[in-house]
Amino acid sequence: MKNKWQRSNFSSLATRHSKTAPTQEIPNRPREMKKTALLISCGAYSDPRLQPLPSSVPDCARFADLLERPNLGGFDVHVVNNATLITAQRKIHDILSAAAVDDLILVYLSSHGLKDMFGRFYLALPETDLSALPATALSGRFIREQINDTSARRLVIVLDSCFSGAFGRELVAKSVSLSDGTPEELTNGTGHAVLAASSPIQYALEDASHKTPTSVFTRAICDGIATGAADIDSDGWISLNDLFEYTAKEVSARYPLQTPQMSCFGLDRDIKLFRAPTTGAPNSDFDADIEEASRSIHSELRIAAATVLGKITHSSNRDRASSALRKLRKLRDDYHPEVREEIEKQIASAPKKPRRRLPIQSLADKKIHSSDWAEVAAEDFIKATQFAASFVSRDEQYEILQFVHLLATGNEVKILATDRYRIDIWRVPLLAQGDPFYVSLAAPDAFSLKAFSGKEKVRMEIGDTYAEFDCKGKLLTMRPKRYREIPDYEKLVSREFMASIDIARTPLLDALESSLAATRTRNKPVILDLSGHERDAFNVYFEGETRQMESVPLGFTGSRVKLAFNPHFAVAAFSSFSTSAVRISVMDPNKPVLITSDDEPQHRHILMPVRLDTLKNS
Repeated sequence: MKNKWQRSNFSSLATRHSKTAPTQEIPNRPREMKKTALLISCGAYSDPRLQPLPSSVPDCARFADLLERPNLGGFDVHVVNNATLITAQRKIHDILSAAAVDDLILVYLSSHGLKDMFGRFYLALPETDLSALPATALSGRFIREQINDTSARRLVIVLDSCFSGAFGRELVAKSVSLSDGTPEELTNGTGHAVLAASSPIQYALEDASHKTPTSVFTRAICDGIATGAADIDSDGWISLNDLFEYTAKEVSARYPLQTPQMSCFGLDRDIKLFRAPTTGAPNSDFDADIEEASRSIHSELRIAAATVLGKITHSSNRDRASSALRKLRKLRDDYHPEVREEIEKQIASAPKKPRRRLPIQSLADKKIHSSDWAEVAAEDFIKATQFAASFVSRDEQYEILQFVHLLATGNEVKILATDRYRIDIWRVPLLAQGDPFYVSLAAPDAFSLKAFSGKEKVRMEIGDTYAEFDCKGKLLTMRPKRYREIPDYEKLVSREFMASIDIARTPLLDALESSLAATRTRNKPVILDLSGHERDAFNVYFEGETRQMESVPLGFTGSRVKLAFNPHFAVAAFSSFSTSAVRISVMDPNKPVLITSDDEPQHRHILMPVRLDTLKNS
């Protein structure tokens, strides 16, 4: 039987289906577009020949939670677990028959995928009898008929089952196959896409190596949505194409025995399914396949890399968008004319965002000649001012908190900023200096200093009215503030600590971001709990939630502690370091903690914990 389960390319779909599925505007539509999700799962069966699937219902619940969240999916979610055949069929009929033309429908099916001797596809339910599939199992023919009858032009089917294949170590197959072949029932019709857990000759796998088994396929989908990693082009949305590419890559990388498939029928464009959750860590590196393609000897691959980078330049993630544009500019001297043409095209179409607030001037525009001056290494200075400027206060009530403060004394320039809840402090060594000075720069002006990136050194000269920053004849002039005294925020931190915690930065950030994406309690503190546990690990959860979200290994000395932070502040604080490990020094769970790194001694971050009654006796 010919295999119709082929991965579709949306760039070709527009041409292939433009005549069969034209886009039509529906005048006077009676209601707004709705997003509806129906999830059907089954993990227990009366037929002893069907092995239980303990992951099916929990996986369905996790996916339903992500679909329902307003800031992610925003779907109207309906869940059917371990239902009878009549109940499952009635729910499918009711959802699809009530859908309007512009509605988006997602149907998730998780159970054993079965085939009879004629190759017809069925989904197992609790009452399914392998000897009487047509009468006791959910048939692919019924699902196809409902798809063809619905008015909705956008329908996504996520099928976590399989049809035939082999077993893997510590993996339980999610199928009982009575014959070889593919589910022809789902390869017909128009206006729908099918995301399948495996190819026609493979099993969909269930990972039983942990205490709580989980579907390899559904776990990859949920992880990609919850963390935002499935936003392949970083445009702030997880589309159908994004979700498939991420899931296929994750599943195949972890378990080569399983290759997810996607087929599209009658869809003329990609579908935005989820908003991608924002993360605090800047992402300026690109996947290895993009890097490899950009260096390939084949011009077609270099053109493809340029196209992908061009898409990323439109990302709402400014760090990633800027990095993609810089990467394109580095590649623009490619020897192949077609590659150069594609790169120039992507650069020209990239959004033009201002790099700085202040214009660059020449030395002829110099306005001051002061004894208050200093010279510093440009890269260290730029990095410090950029990060510090991101931590200034947005509260107009306290003007001093809206500035980045520079204190040139001794043999260093101390750069700091605060919003009262977190303080970012940098020390940049002086290369040369005049008289000591104190000056404060507005945060937008401090961001303008990024214009000197890649240079050797910057000379700053401070006058009564202006501050000038000079780098090889290029000048930035800004109006600073001169406060009589800048508070010594480091006095908030004692030199004696009750606990010192060394922890890998990336796993901690991953745990914080995953927990933040997976919880409903958006405005509650995140708790890092080291108290009362035998092993050396932070348990991450949110106030008011009893369930543990993540666990991060660490090394510590001193007393066991329980800390609570604003989750967004915590992510931003640890993201401001670029090292592999950080140290959290704790005086008291209710007093400021000091975050440092042995590999970045010039940087110190002070973060104020959230005061909780439950922490008083920690």
